[in-house]
Amino acid sequence: MRKFRVVLVEPEHPHNVGFVARAMHCYALPELCIVYPKRNEVMEKSYHTAANSHDILDNAKIVHTFQEAIGDCACAIAFSRRIFGSAIKHCMVQNLSEMLPEEGTIALVFGRESCGLALEEVNACTYQCEIPVPGLMSLNLGQAVSISLYELCRSGALANGEGRAKRGSKGACETAPATIDQINGFKKFLDRYLTGQYHDQAWRDNFLNTLLQRLHPTRNELSALFGLLRNVAGKPARLEQAEDRAKAAAAKAAEAADSADAANNASEEKK
Repeated sequence: MRKFRVVLVEPEHPHNVGFVARAMHCYALPELCIVYPKRNEVMEKSYHTAANSHDILDNAKIVHTFQEAIGDCACAIAFSRRIFGSAIKHCMVQNLSEMLPEEGTIALVFGRESCGLALEEVNACTYQCEIPVPGLMSLNLGQAVSISLYELCRSGALANGEGRAKRGSKGACETAPATIDQINGFKKFLDRYLTGQYHDQAWRDNFLNTLLQRLHPTRNELSALFGLLRNVAGKPARLEQAEDRAKAAAAKAAEAADSADAANNASEEKK
């Protein structure tokens, strides 16, 4: 079943968070996630503008990093009107619903009021989406969320995803799309073993993003592809995990040896 999550990245004005919660309540979206690097709860002033929507703020998930907010999602949409030198596909909000997967959690990501999303945050998402505005200024955060949810509702994406689950005989792992964390793990594996021109991360990521967006692989499909490539590379998961554990143990031993040497040196200096 398709689900939506609204993600606010470091919102600067608490009243805007309340307006976002009110818009979510209107469109029956309960899941709000806020990236606050140094805060663990919603600001009190946000409740002042969240009419009849306090429950959304009460249940909002507060995380400290961007990856925590989108890592378990099947798809993440970065809302930004700025054109980046990015490898991900760009679309207008009125065409967004055509690009969304039918299963899994979809993150709708909105940036800071003053400067929006950073390039690395946009690149971590699946698509970049723009709300057409003929003027030079950007929309207010609450307005941007409201317009985006309206377009998804108008196109039927919200009603189809949130209201009804499609029936089928397949299990969740067979139908659920690969998560962003899975895809990032796949890229890290390639980065570790590819050489020459195939180690060029910008070229490779552009190709992989385009391919994966077209295929929309399920978790099982990406796991199977991962297993095939491990076999070709002669690096089964258990061997790779053993290597990682050995490296971690060696690093820990080296750190302990350095600490012991430092303690011995300090002791000799006292003498």
